[in-house]
Amino acid sequence: MHLQIRLIPAASPPDVDNLLGRLAEGGVNLRAIGGSNVEFGGELAIVPDDADIEDAKAVLDRHKYDYNVLDVDSDDRLVLCEVKNEPGALHACLKRVAQDNLVAGRIIRDILIGIPDADEASRGIVPVHVYSEPVRTPAALEGGSLA
Repeated sequence: MHLQIRLIPAASPPDVDNLLGRLAEGGVNLRAIGGSNVEFGGELAIVPDDADIEDAKAVLDRHKYDYNVLDVDSDDRLVLCEVKNEPGALHACLKRVAQDNLVAGRIIRDILIGIPDADEASRGIVPVHVYSEPVRTPAALEGGSLA
């Protein structure tokens, strides 16, 4: 679960049902999905199975969805926590992300809790994506410009 696709599910009008139907017809299995106000202009985040990433992109391209692909290995806004299924584990993950965000001038936008694959399940791990965005602070603007 190292990749997340973010999009506004709008193919006129915004419709999550149409989007999920198209992904299903394309054979795309989702490991996680989340969002807020998704049929009111909000953003939806999906995490396809690793084997289905290219198929997911092909479906989105074919139906003319605008989307962004984020990878935990190359985008510091997206963090993957492997959380033990026990009290306090999710809190520890979010606390680490929040501390890192303070330094970087970001805040958490959303959290996705995924379905463990066989390996993760055998280790008692639940995959969690935490997506953060910059806010207008000195830390976020360091080295940048206001213009």
